[in-house]
Amino acid sequence: MHDLLKIAKYWAIEPDILAKITRNSSAIPASFLKRNDDLDETKSLSFQSERRLGNTRSVLIRDGTAVIPIHGPITARSDLFSLFFGGTSLADLAKDFQTALDDDQVKAILFDVDSPGGVALGPSEMADAIFKARGKKPIWSYVGRNCSSAAYWIASATEKIIANPSALLGSIGVVTTIPVQEQPDLEGYKNIEIVSSNAKQKRPDPRTEEGIAEIKRELNDLEAQFIESVAKYRNVSVNAVKNDFGQGGVLIGKNAVASGMADSLGSYEEVMRELNQKISTNKQINFMTNDGAASAASNLQLIQSKNKNLMSTKETIERSAINADFIKAEFPEIAEKLAKENSTKITNEIKESSREIIFVEGKKAGFSEGIEAERKRILAIEEASLAGHEDLVAKAKQDADMTADKLALQIVAREKQRGTKYIEQAAAAEKEMPKVAPNFESASFDKTKIDKDAPLEDRAKVEWQNDAKLRLEFADDYDAYFAYKKASEANQVKILSNHKS
Repeated sequence: MHDLLKIAKYWAIEPDILAKITRNSSAIPASFLKRNDDLDETKSLSFQSERRLGNTRSVLIRDGTAVIPIHGPITARSDLFSLFFGGTSLADLAKDFQTALDDDQVKAILFDVDSPGGVALGPSEMADAIFKARGKKPIWSYVGRNCSSAAYWIASATEKIIANPSALLGSIGVVTTIPVQEQPDLEGYKNIEIVSSNAKQKRPDPRTEEGIAEIKRELNDLEAQFIESVAKYRNVSVNAVKNDFGQGGVLIGKNAVASGMADSLGSYEEVMRELNQKISTNKQINFMTNDGAASAASNLQLIQSKNKNLMSTKETIERSAINADFIKAEFPEIAEKLAKENSTKITNEIKESSREIIFVEGKKAGFSEGIEAERKRILAIEEASLAGHEDLVAKAKQDADMTADKLALQIVAREKQRGTKYIEQAAAAEKEMPKVAPNFESASFDKTKIDKDAPLEDRAKVEWQNDAKLRLEFADDYDAYFAYKKASEANQVKILSNHKS
């Protein structure tokens, strides 16, 4: 925990990821290191080769578009944390972005986002730099899987956000984790912090209402800046961000588009083709303006050699005067040549567009099946959810291999564990209380009298109402017991241990 606080005090990140980082911040498991050996694991699915852009850490370029990854947890700078856990350093991200912005071979920039978020102090400056660079080049964001918290703060500053239908966006808010030492450490020492008289808010105590209020004040101030920035970048009101952008939760692709958090749905390759078309359009526009004038000026020597009489009457031809009508009137052979070249170029572009349409339509069929399967999986997970287990439900939605049946087993296992802990605590408390003869209602209850042919819910209620020991085992939580009963009769429960009180 203390290692985590050395990185940052405030985090704009999904809670389960923060918990995972917290658990592993002081001891890096080998399995986690192995998973980060492949630095491209979180990269969006690309069907064409890309090359590294010079003088950058991780930027790839293809057909004039620089792809800048925002992958994994976001930290302020590169350090041992980012080395072991992977992720994105804001310091490296800023340098890579500026390099791509200044490079003439880069005609467009695409942020490839797959991040649960990260530090809350820093993304604001990065996002402002991106927002101010709008208009210099097309700057878009693509979300293949996850764009949460600090990652969404940055992505919202781009001109356009395209999300995969199954991607998750949002988690707008700020969180902090504060360690409280209740017991001495392994060496028997216990740290006690003493704050000077005029700095009572320097170390607010989370165990007091005053301390919690001060901590929340700081978090709310950061959250307000977060929300105001997103509202500015997305051109919506602050209330729209507060009410429609998930309220701290995440929205799946189509819902994110409907609420205004994203602009459209698509795949990585579709976004790359759209940017390529935009680059081609910009080239044509430039040819008709600055580039067109430069091309005409470069041909001025040819024009002068073919029409010396014209130059004798006017020694200098202004660039603005060399337009299409001028070329047609004075140099028809050059106009004809340019027309033929343009016709050939248009024909080739039509052929290329036809091939792209065939490719896109073929992929749409596959995407439709995948989207429908994912929709059914998410709905099944929602039906299997149970209050108090929102973290398991959120993780299940993000894991494509997780099914509703597997989630139900996890929920039952956790509820069973909670019941066991409750019994152990009750037993410990009972030892300190005066001995009283037990008076369980179930002492005279005969389970064989239950009608086996009755509906499951009726049988469960009869047993629950007449068996006090059963209610104690499940911490007086009938919903948890009924979920266990359903899973048990469906043969989905495996007894891992047999607790004896």
